[in-house]
Amino acid sequence: MVRERKTRRRRKKRILLWRFIQRNDVVLKIYTSFAFVLAMTGVLIGLIFMMLYQKNYIRSYTKLLTRQGKIIAKHVSSFSEKKQPARFERYNTYIDEIERAENTDVWIVSNNSAENPLSEEYINARADETILSADMSETLEKAFQGKISAISSYDKVYSMTTLCVSLPVKKKQGKEIIGAVTMVSMIDRQTMGLREGGYLISLSVLMAVIISYLVAAVFSRYLSRPLEKIGKRIGTLASGDYSKIEVKRPYSQLGILEKSLNHLSGELAKAEKQREDLEQVRRDFFANVSHELRTPITVLRGYTETLADGILEGQEQIDELYHRMLQECHGMERLVEDLFILSKMKNPDFKIDMEPVSLQQIFGDIMRSGKMIGREKEIHFHMDAPEEDPCLIMGDYGRLRQMFMVIVDNAVKFSKEQGNIDISIQKEEGRYKVAIRDYGVGISEEQLPFIFEKFYTSKMRQNEKGTGLGLMIARQIALRHGGDIQVDSVLQKGTAFTFAFDECTCAEDFA
Repeated sequence: MVRERKTRRRRKKRILLWRFIQRNDVVLKIYTSFAFVLAMTGVLIGLIFMMLYQKNYIRSYTKLLTRQGKIIAKHVSSFSEKKQPARFERYNTYIDEIERAENTDVWIVSNNSAENPLSEEYINARADETILSADMSETLEKAFQGKISAISSYDKVYSMTTLCVSLPVKKKQGKEIIGAVTMVSMIDRQTMGLREGGYLISLSVLMAVIISYLVAAVFSRYLSRPLEKIGKRIGTLASGDYSKIEVKRPYSQLGILEKSLNHLSGELAKAEKQREDLEQVRRDFFANVSHELRTPITVLRGYTETLADGILEGQEQIDELYHRMLQECHGMERLVEDLFILSKMKNPDFKIDMEPVSLQQIFGDIMRSGKMIGREKEIHFHMDAPEEDPCLIMGDYGRLRQMFMVIVDNAVKFSKEQGNIDISIQKEEGRYKVAIRDYGVGISEEQLPFIFEKFYTSKMRQNEKGTGLGLMIARQIALRHGGDIQVDSVLQKGTAFTFAFDECTCAEDFA
C-alpha cells in the first residue's frame, strides 16, 4: 500500500514536471540556448586564456633562465681560463641558491669533443652518466654547436613537465666550445597559478550559468508574452471571434506576425460572411421553391384525383383538364428556372464572364424577339441609337439580353392593342443610358417601391402567369454589370425603365 502511494506520487510529479516543461517550452529553450552559449564562451575564453598564459609564462621564464645561464657560463669560462678552481667552489654556493630559489637544476657539462674541454674542477655533471631525455640531449647538442636552445616537455625522470635551457661555455680567447650550462626547471609547480586560474574560470562559468537562469527567466517571459498573446488570439479566431488586435510595433517581427494575424482575421471574417450568405441563399432557395410550388402541386394533385376518380364524362372535359395540367407544369418549370437564376445571381462567388459587347447588337436581337412577342397585340417598336457607334460596354451578352427581354416582355404585356414601345440608347459623359418606354397601363405610386421585390406580382390580368421574379433577376443582372436601373411610371400613361452602363475603355479597338 505504501509502495503504491509512493509510485503514484512519483508518477504525479513526473506528470507535473512534464506539464511544466510543455507550458514553458519557449522559456526553457531560451534558457538552454543562453546557458549553452554562455558556458561554451566561458570554456573557450578559459582555454584561450590558459594557453596564452602558459605560453607567456614559459617565454618569460625561458628569458629568465637564459639570462641566469649566460652569467653562469661567463663565470665558468673565466674561472677555467684563469685556473681558479677555488673561486669556482665558492661560486657553487651562488648556483645552489639559484637552484633553491628557482627550483631549477643547474648542470655544468664538459664538451668532450673539444680540444680543450672543461676540466673536472669546473663541472658538476657528466653528459654520458646523466640520464637525459631525448629533448634534453637535443638542447645540449645545440649548445655544443654554439647555439642557445630551450624546450619544454614532459620528462619521465621528473614525472612532470620541465623547461630545459642549454647555453654554450666558450673560451674567452677564440670560439671553441669547451662545455655547456644546462638549466632544468620543473615548471609544474610554477604552473599552479594555471590550475587556480582554471578553477576560478570554471567557478565563474558555473556562477554565470546560474545567474543566466534568472536573466533568461526574466527575458524569456518578456519574449514569450507576445507569443502567448498571439496564441490566445489564434484561440479566439478558432472560436469565431474575428476582431482585430492592436499592433504596437508594426515593423518589428512580432508586429509583422500580428499584422498577418489581423489580415487572416479579416479574410476569415469575409469567408464567414460569404458562408453565411451562401447558407442564406440556399435556405431562401429551398424556402421559395417549397412555398411557390405548393400551390401548383396542389392544383395538379386535384386535377389528377379528378381524372383518377373518373367523374369527367366527355373527352372534351378530359382534354381541357390535361391542357390545364400542362400549363401548370410549364408554370412550375419557369418558376424553378427563375429561382435557380436568382440564386446564382445572389451568390457572391458567382462570376459573370465579362467581354466587350455591343448594345446595338443586343437590341437588334431583342427587336426581332420583341416583334414576335408583340405580334398578337400588333405592338410597334421604335429604336433610337447613335449612328456608327457600336455602343460597347463590358458584360455578358446572354445575361444582358435576358435582362432587357424581361423589361420588353413586361412592356408588351402591359401595352394596349397596337401600342408603341420606344427604345433609346444615348451616350452621356462616358456612360450609355438605355431607356425602354411603353405607353400602357403604368404602375401606381403605391406599387412602385415594391416591383423589384421577390414574388411581387400585380393583380392585373396581364400578369396572371408571372412568377414575380423577372424584375428582381433583371436588377441583379444590372448590379452585376456595375449598372443602375431606374423606373418612372404614371398610371394609364406608361412606364419607362432606364439603365446606365460605363463605356468600354477598349471601344477604339472595336470601332
